Amino acid sequence: MPPYTRIALAIALILPAASAHASFKDFRDWLAACDNLRNCSAFATSPDASEAGAYLRIERGGSADAPVIVTLSVDLGSAKSYSVAFDDPSLPGLPSGSLRGEEGEGSDYRRSEIARGNAASALIDSIRKAKAIVVTRHYAGKPPEGAVTRISMSGATASLLWIDDQQKRLDTVTAVVRRGPKPASAVLPQPNAPVIVAAKPSDAKAPENHSPALLARGRALCDDNDKNSQIEDVSPLGGGQFLYQFTCPDSSGAYNFWNVFLIGPAGNAQALRPADFRRPPGLGDKDAPRSGLTNPSFDPQTMTLTSFNKGRGIGDCGIEEKWVWDGKAFQLALQRTMGECRLIPADDWPVTWRAEVKR
Repeated sequence: MPPYTRIALAIALILPAASAHASFKDFRDWLAACDNLRNCSAFATSPDASEAGAYLRIERGGSADAPVIVTLSVDLGSAKSYSVAFDDPSLPGLPSGSLRGEEGEGSDYRRSEIARGNAASALIDSIRKAKAIVVTRHYAGKPPEGAVTRISMSGATASLLWIDDQQKRLDTVTAVVRRGPKPASAVLPQPNAPVIVAAKPSDAKAPENHSPALLARGRALCDDNDKNSQIEDVSPLGGGQFLYQFTCPDSSGAYNFWNVFLIGPAGNAQALRPADFRRPPGLGDKDAPRSGLTNPSFDPQTMTLTSFNKGRGIGDCGIEEKWVWDGKAFQLALQRTMGECRLIPADDWPVTWRAEVKR
């Protein structure tokens, strides 16, 4: 693998295992992931961390007729534009001329869709033959060091073949790598997304005073009964229930802050129960703690808890999850996973679990 940082053990505890639900694998300089609906994507980066700042993404939905989409993301910095070429100039498929791309969410990268559908298939044929895609940034003056990034194609065929297999496309006319004579109808139908019916927002006023017994219940959920634990927030869940969020300083680190949760009526500490963040089978270690989340925030309007477990401080790897309250429990609605720290921003991480949320 390239010299990028692997995610921390705490994150590895909840990384998706290889299963029928979702999976995440790396192939030399490429990595690939699929969700529970067989929507998949593959990423290519530079094997040299000093040349970071550009990556290629190939994505495809799980339905038989889903198009292949190839996107290039480049951190322009102070550059005016960029151009792309294969290391072998005879290989076709890449756009000519200068590109600027579109701004992404929450990052400095600019994204350009460079191929889709039949054009993407032709481009992938070249990708499988090339050693690298060379990204050259263009400046108004003298280009600085790092103006060129070489995105490695080592691992491309293996990752795309794996996606063909995950999507049940092998030996069909729809396959990207191992095409065959079988018709598109031979591809298995895409699974239906699990459905979560979100509870309605509540305008109940959260209690401001908390008994010693309630504080003791929350602290007991932290490792070693953390005496420094405090109530971070209290939110109404409807039906007379409230969500009590407790910090766990002794179980937290420099950039990952562990919080635990109790659910129940106000004023009755003994009636409170620990929240149960139970992931679907195959999505995590069954022995990992389920009463808490890392770096969580709750949106009372959407009844959604969001967590972000960082693999390192800059947040370019780890797991982001969204949990929706259905009136009885929190259900996992979305999980994005980046198992390798390769400077890919979180808004572009592959989805490894998704559900349909009805409100």
